[in-house]
Amino acid sequence: MSPDSLKRYWHTIRHLKPIQYVGYASRLIQRALPPGPVKVGGVGLRTSSFSPLTAFLPASYALSGTATTFLHETVDHGNDIRWCPDGKSKLWRYRLQSMDFLRQPGLTRSATRSWMLSWVQGNPEPAEEGWEPYPTSLRIVNWLKVWWEQGVVEEDQALRESLYAQARHLRRFIEWHLQANHLFENIKAVFLAGCAFTSAESDGWKRWAAPLLCREIREQVLGDGGHCERSPMYHALVLEGCLDLLNVEVLWKNDHPELFQLLRSRTPSMLAWLEAMVHPDGEIALFNDAVLRVPASAGLLMDYGRKLGLTWLSDKASLFLKDSGYALIRDDPHYIVVDVGPIGPEYQPAHGHCDLLSFEWSVGPRRFICDTGVFAYQDEVMRPYVRSTRAHNTICVDRQDQSEVWKEFRVARRARPLGVQMERARDGAWVIIGGHDGYRRLPGRPIHRRRFRYLNGALAIEDAIEGRGTHDIEAYLHFHPRVNLDCKSGQHVDIFEPDRRIGSVLQTGWEDVAIVSGWYCEEFGKREPRTVLKLKAKATLPFEAKVEITVDDNNQAVSHEHSFRDRELSS
Repeated sequence: MSPDSLKRYWHTIRHLKPIQYVGYASRLIQRALPPGPVKVGGVGLRTSSFSPLTAFLPASYALSGTATTFLHETVDHGNDIRWCPDGKSKLWRYRLQSMDFLRQPGLTRSATRSWMLSWVQGNPEPAEEGWEPYPTSLRIVNWLKVWWEQGVVEEDQALRESLYAQARHLRRFIEWHLQANHLFENIKAVFLAGCAFTSAESDGWKRWAAPLLCREIREQVLGDGGHCERSPMYHALVLEGCLDLLNVEVLWKNDHPELFQLLRSRTPSMLAWLEAMVHPDGEIALFNDAVLRVPASAGLLMDYGRKLGLTWLSDKASLFLKDSGYALIRDDPHYIVVDVGPIGPEYQPAHGHCDLLSFEWSVGPRRFICDTGVFAYQDEVMRPYVRSTRAHNTICVDRQDQSEVWKEFRVARRARPLGVQMERARDGAWVIIGGHDGYRRLPGRPIHRRRFRYLNGALAIEDAIEGRGTHDIEAYLHFHPRVNLDCKSGQHVDIFEPDRRIGSVLQTGWEDVAIVSGWYCEEFGKREPRTVLKLKAKATLPFEAKVEITVDDNNQAVSHEHSFRDRELSS
């Protein structure tokens, strides 16, 4: 291993918690031990007089007969369901093994049982991929939801025995090494299995899991209500898990009042955070690992919370979510959200991107300037691209990433925010100021500072690079796929959508302006080409430049010819 690789590994692992080192070691030992039984006889399920407070949310994934669709890829399994189909990514197989589709509206009891029995028959050994902790956690909860909503019949005995064995297996293989949302899902599944089954062992699962759930909720839900991984998608997934716990509170709240009170107090702040991070089109912002139509929509989650009796303050004003690191400007019809926070928790930044000081902007229900989103986790080209600095609306120095992202989920040295503030100017303009030290590892130790100033549909972005030496500096603006650009001069670019002029970009301080191509990935497995404005300069530090983006209110159609000078594929 080269010295550079050793250094990268060191900067990756030095942030881990002690329990994560123990977890990695335990996994190696446990894998060498014989697996447990796949069925456990004589288990009972608490179902006699229980029903959830309200309906669980429906599945986000499509099921049509024997065909499953995830990540825009469909497999028709026919009469022989393939649980690890060839040619599909690990994420695709995880979605299949999780069996979220069991909660698809209109799926009959017969159909759900057929799929569940097929899983038991198709995954005979605990060493199989379907027994890995994360899909097992999700599948346990999905099977329990089926029983809690449809009831249990005598023919379910084999399924009950299998699920009990799955819970016992999961309890043994908790993902201490990963922490964050994986750990929450593991503990939540063991807890719900403990609530569902009637045995001394399952009672022990519940007693073990309840205080750990309290600990993880306190740690993972930040003071402003956001999830610690700073991904709106994973925030929504963890939020749904918290709401599910409250939906079956009758099974456990008398035995675990501390957990009950904690969920009742923290979940409303999570709902308020989600509401703040939703564009006017009703969908989440795409910062870090986030896509649409994987979690339930924000509207469904908020409606779920209301049905469970939760209330929260709906703040429609501009606000600074300081703990999670997002600043929001709301000026109807404009919605702007700026990432001013760290890449994620120090011990687990796996879902973080190089998007510090990047932003998204919607005008009414139409997205205007957008994050890139995520195409796939196991794609050797797209995964590095979507995490890179050049895939976000921020500054790149010497063609390096602001944080050292590598492999699918790893991060070595990380950019840290500096001097973040949000304030209202005397003239009514909103001002957001921040910086980061992600490029200090480069010669000359550059520091990037950025100032946003928004007033009446106009956003001015002032960039300053402090430090020494001469550097290549690039800024990116990624537009929604329906938006096109027309470069009038080196200082002036017109914005069109699609048959009318909607605004302009004026710049000072940049040496060159190019219109290039990038990717927009609002859903897993889906990518669309889009227009990116790339501003470049080779400058001796300190360096300063400014971009002013103005959105017009007129709807006049304009005839024009787009000039796509220096078009290139960003990926």
